[in-house]
Amino acid sequence: MAKVNLHRRAFLKHTGVAGFSALMGGSIVKLSYAASRDRLTALSSIGLDTLHPYAHSSSPQYGLWHNMIEPLVEVDYNKKNYYGILAESWEFKGKQWVIKLRKNVRFHDSSPLTAKDVVYSINRMKNDKESLQKENFRDFVEVVAADDHTVIITTEQPVVLMLDRLQNRFILSKTGMEAQSNQPELKPVGTGPYKFQSWQRDGNLVMVRNDSYWGPKPSIREIVVRRVKEDSGRVAGLLAGQGDVTNNVPVEELGRFDNHPRIRAEKVEGVRMYFLAMNVTHKPFDNKLVRQAINYAIDPTVIIKHIYEGNGYIMNGPMGSNVIGFDPKIKRYPLDLNKAKDLLTKAGFPNGLETKLYFSPDRYPKAKEVCQVIADQLAKVGIKAELVSQEFVIFWGKEAVNGGKLPFYYVGRPAADADTVYDQYFRSGVSPRIQYKNPEFDKLVDEEQKTVDPKKRLAILHQLGRILMDDVPFCPLYTLAEIYAVARNVNWKARPDEKLLYADMKIR
Repeated sequence: MAKVNLHRRAFLKHTGVAGFSALMGGSIVKLSYAASRDRLTALSSIGLDTLHPYAHSSSPQYGLWHNMIEPLVEVDYNKKNYYGILAESWEFKGKQWVIKLRKNVRFHDSSPLTAKDVVYSINRMKNDKESLQKENFRDFVEVVAADDHTVIITTEQPVVLMLDRLQNRFILSKTGMEAQSNQPELKPVGTGPYKFQSWQRDGNLVMVRNDSYWGPKPSIREIVVRRVKEDSGRVAGLLAGQGDVTNNVPVEELGRFDNHPRIRAEKVEGVRMYFLAMNVTHKPFDNKLVRQAINYAIDPTVIIKHIYEGNGYIMNGPMGSNVIGFDPKIKRYPLDLNKAKDLLTKAGFPNGLETKLYFSPDRYPKAKEVCQVIADQLAKVGIKAELVSQEFVIFWGKEAVNGGKLPFYYVGRPAADADTVYDQYFRSGVSPRIQYKNPEFDKLVDEEQKTVDPKKRLAILHQLGRILMDDVPFCPLYTLAEIYAVARNVNWKARPDEKLLYADMKIR
């Protein structure tokens, strides 16, 4: 493993610039290009898949949209609570939430933000046939505008964690979107610090500063987000002066920025939890003994040490240690190959079994290398896993993860609160990603979502974690450090949620 890693590092160092030149049509410029108040270029591992802001449910795309269209609330990861963006205040009244909107906010088309825009946006997220976010609103009975700046949300049952539901749910201008009804692809009209200017599928997204922004005026006039899928290509492009910031920097490249005159590294522990998902409606993952055998066969410490060079944090249970609902008493399944083989025999597979392991190399850092290690570890107990690589837009679409079509896959999911993951991945009938069904689990989620007392709710979250660690329709792996590289003349600190919010960047 170590020899391969060193060989790959040397290869990237000597061939990276040439590789990026090929990607960019050979147009390498001098090392004089740097971020300025006029323009910043980001080399991103992921771009927009569509101009429909609700037809996705992935964290980095939320980060792209957040620059142009804003949510009602956002998470403070240090304090582990929420603060208002377009919402000024909120009040929980059992089956109702009353949300007061910030005043004197205007959309990019100059129309004022009103409660009608919030009603329009939530109803579109809930009812649009292309929406992949509708599950967040499945128990909404009614969303009404009480007045221009008051929204009342009525739910079937009390929903304590409404703010968690509203995070990353972006508000569009009703008039601005309806005015484009005769166009094949609607351009987003939001309230964000940057305005949409242009977009090319698998190409550049260009945003320009919103000089009428309600908050602090952004420092940089124009943002160009250029999609470069290959890790080595993004790093080489940054070093060659083709960009000013990039995400998903490979760990073996970190040393290249230590004394670089123009580029520095930024690193923060992420909130994305990586795991192997097992859809229990597909054989053999409908068998609990098979799922437990996989947990006994996997040792993520090897992955962290040899692939991520120590830049990772073991998950002992369903939640990472920085998530509300983490239970320090839960321990992961220990590595025990004999136990795994014994469970497979009891499950009816004395000679092992064959399966496919799906992953997305353009979405999760070093996903291919990770899945190769996992396949090697599974092979030691008789499970032959064929690796299937898919572009993220396919991997995450309705014919794959979000359609419940993939039996076994490697995935990452960020969360500030355990409820988000428990509700979306493991509660019956919410999404088809794993299709786990457990009446006791569902009942506890219902109870947890109605429990106002934080200590009592935390105790229920711990119960939920223990149930999952027994049934294990997944195999927990790790959280990772989020690693970026950025021009030294850009004042910016990385966020744990993978969002690149360009209004936070200041030019020195």
